[in-house]
Amino acid sequence: MNGSDGPASSLQLIFVKKFGFLPRIHEVCIRFNHLVKPFGQMDTDQSTQERIIHAAKQVFFEKGMSGARMQDIADRAGINKALLHYYFRNKEKLFFLIFQEAVQSFLPQIQSIFKSTPDMNTMIRGFVQSYLTMLHRQPYLAAFIIQEINRNPRALWDALNSSGSAPFPIQAFEKFVTREVEAGHIRPIDPFQLWAHIMGLCIFPYLGRPLMKMVFQYSEPEFDQFLVDRQEEVIQLLTTSLKPQ
Repeated sequence: MNGSDGPASSLQLIFVKKFGFLPRIHEVCIRFNHLVKPFGQMDTDQSTQERIIHAAKQVFFEKGMSGARMQDIADRAGINKALLHYYFRNKEKLFFLIFQEAVQSFLPQIQSIFKSTPDMNTMIRGFVQSYLTMLHRQPYLAAFIIQEINRNPRALWDALNSSGSAPFPIQAFEKFVTREVEAGHIRPIDPFQLWAHIMGLCIFPYLGRPLMKMVFQYSEPEFDQFLVDRQEEVIQLLTTSLKPQ
């Protein structure tokens, strides 16, 4: 959360929590806040922000990015809508914060896999397990990623590369695959084609979940188990297809 999206003044926060609106004297409050900050205010701000983020994750999971409303998030967090807007101006800014949290936990794992993996089979297993685990914990990310790829790919790419972690490792992946092909460990394949295979096999069941549940006639628990089982299926499919001919 940047400065423009976060709490601007302690007195503003008091008014929003108490009355659900901002007073006309908010400019004075902002100036006053530079001089005085009530004891314990930072702890309260942090606690409220954590409740908002936790509530937002639940709402995004249940209704998706497009279906979620700020009022839904406020209700789930147990606060009024004015206070929610006090911390986050809109759901897009809130979602990007959650997205960057996920990226920060995911990218270091991927960077570590490329640095320490001795062969292609181990790399594929590590990558698929890490990626599917992230999607399983936060399934709304799949739809968000596709939406942003079509709406604003530059913003998505900037979010991936400004998360505080190392940049997204597509070049490292390309070098790894090329090395494995040249060593004769796997059949010849364009690294970017392999990348597309991996991403498509991993992400599609999360994008097509509602339709696939109807087609397969699965309940929620049954589809969740299908996703768990799919992890090993994807790994086996990829590693088998890459064997030298």
